[in-house]
Amino acid sequence: MKEIVLEWFICAIAAAVLMIVHELSKAIVYMGIQKTRGNKRKYTHSIWEVHRYLDPVGIILAITSSAAFSKPFMFRIQDKKVNRILGITGFAVLLVCFIGSVAALNMHLFGVSGMTTLENRGDVAKIITLFIQYIAILSLGMLVTNLFPVSTFDMGLLIAGASAQKYLGIIKMDAVIKMIFVVAVFTDLISYGGYRFLALVLR
Repeated sequence: MKEIVLEWFICAIAAAVLMIVHELSKAIVYMGIQKTRGNKRKYTHSIWEVHRYLDPVGIILAITSSAAFSKPFMFRIQDKKVNRILGITGFAVLLVCFIGSVAALNMHLFGVSGMTTLENRGDVAKIITLFIQYIAILSLGMLVTNLFPVSTFDMGLLIAGASAQKYLGIIKMDAVIKMIFVVAVFTDLISYGGYRFLALVLR
């Protein structure tokens, strides 16, 4: 039971780190764009208040279904180009996290490789390796989650960057889209596909 709780804790920490990296990267890009445009608008909260990016439901889903999502900094974005840039940034950051964690596992850090070689290893090696493994599986799961055209997800930003009319369409279909996402989560499609794909790339 102690090991299971420790795994849950490591998974939750990995999910929190990914949420912060994912949303903070987009926030930094957004503020950089605003600065280059000479926009000195003041925001109620700082982008560095990273606890605001943590979504409790997303952390629970990370532990149970490997399908995490984060809480975005609520900017009012009316520029299509900025929406596209932020959407691409979100996907790119998750992809880099996935590729980087897989590369770290393939480098056999602490002599540990893959998903099933943690027996008879020290506690530090186990914790670090589990953390990297969860970064890999959760970054992939979060990337898949953000492919759903929910208005606040990365795909929603890309759609907003393509057409205001289409963005309005996904807002109207929000309940249906979220229901499809819930079905994908509860049928373990995201988790199963993610673990299969990760096992494939770690061969």
